[in-house]
Amino acid sequence: MKLEPECIGCFFNQVLKAFKLLKPNLSNQVILEAQKQVMEYLLKKDINKITSPLVGKYLYNLVGKMLGENDPYSQLKNESNHLALEYYRVIKNFVNNAQDPILEALVVSALGNTIDFASQHKIDFVNDIKKISPNDLIINDYPKFINSLISTNRLVILLDNAGEIVFDKILIEILLQKYPKLNIICAVRSAPIINDATIKDAEYIGLTDLVKVIESSPAPGIDFSDISEELKGYLYSEDGMILSKGQGNFETLYGIDIPNNDIFYLLKAKCNLMERIFGVKAGSLIFKKKIPGF
Repeated sequence: MKLEPECIGCFFNQVLKAFKLLKPNLSNQVILEAQKQVMEYLLKKDINKITSPLVGKYLYNLVGKMLGENDPYSQLKNESNHLALEYYRVIKNFVNNAQDPILEALVVSALGNTIDFASQHKIDFVNDIKKISPNDLIINDYPKFINSLISTNRLVILLDNAGEIVFDKILIEILLQKYPKLNIICAVRSAPIINDATIKDAEYIGLTDLVKVIESSPAPGIDFSDISEELKGYLYSEDGMILSKGQGNFETLYGIDIPNNDIFYLLKAKCNLMERIFGVKAGSLIFKKKIPGF
C-alpha cells in the first residue's frame, strides 16, 4: 500500500509512543532527534513508491539503534507469550464448545490482536473472549473462506504479533481437526521488529511442533525487496490460500494484484485510514477476502 496522508503524522506518533513505552524517562531531545531522522528519511524517498511497512522497518530499527538494543521489545514479547499461554486451555475449550468452532477461532484470533497481554488480568481477558461473537466481525467473508478451504490443500498464514500467535495456534488446531489433510504453513518475521512474532516466539509457544514455520521479511509487514524465496513462491502461486493477520500485513498486500487470488485479511481497524478504506469504525474486527485492486 502506498503512503496516504494519514500515515505521515502516525509515523511521528509511533516514534513517541515507542520511546515512552520502552524508556519512559528518555529526554525529549532524543525523541525529537529520532522524529527528525524519520522526516529526513521520508524526504529522500519517492512517496509514491514507498510503503508504510518499509517506513516502519526504518523507524523501529532506528528506535532500537538509539536505545542500543537489537530487540528492544524482547521482554514485552516474552511476557505476552507467557501470559497468553496461561489462557490457552480455557480459551481452547471455549472455542471447541462453540456452535461453529472455526468461526469462533477466527474471532478469537482477531481479538488476540487487540489485547495488551502484559497489562491485563487473566479474568479480564477470559471475560472479553466470552463476550465476543461472530457478529463482532463487522465485515465477514467467512462463507467464502470455508468454500476456499474445501477446495484447497494448503493454507499459508502470515502471522502478526507475539502473544497473539497463541490464539492463532488455537485456530490452526481447530482447522486441522476439521481438515486433517490441510497443509498449513505459518510465516513470521525474519528479524526482530516491534513486537511482531519471530521463529523464537513460534518455538516458545510450540507452534513449530504443530506446523511448518517459515520466515517472511524483516519488516512490520512484507518487504518484497527482502522477502524469503519460500514465501514469495506461495504468494505468487495460483494454488493454495493465504490468511493475512494484522494491519501491517494488510498494508503490504492492499492494492497489489498477485497470482494467488485466495487471500483473506483478518485484522482490527486501528486507525482513521483503516476506517476510510474499509468503511468501518476504528476498533472494528474485519474478515475480508481480497479482490482485484484491494
